[in-house]
Amino acid sequence: MPTVTLYNWVRRGWVKARQQPTSPKHWIIWADEIELERLRTHRQRPVGDILRQRWKGKVPTIAIPPE
Repeated sequence: MPTVTLYNWVRRGWVKARQQPTSPKHWIIWADEIELERLRTHRQRPVGDILRQRWKGKVPTIAIPPE
């Protein structure tokens, strides 16, 4: 997965992550097996799927945290 995609997901709150408070301020990202499967499924969806969901007035499925 491209780094920019993962960073975008972190900024949107779709991935659990935190940034180290001291230099070099690396991102720490974590996910269990269920979360990894959710992200894989999202990655395989068509590019316009989120826009289509928003256009229909729905919350994007990736934005709904797993139970």
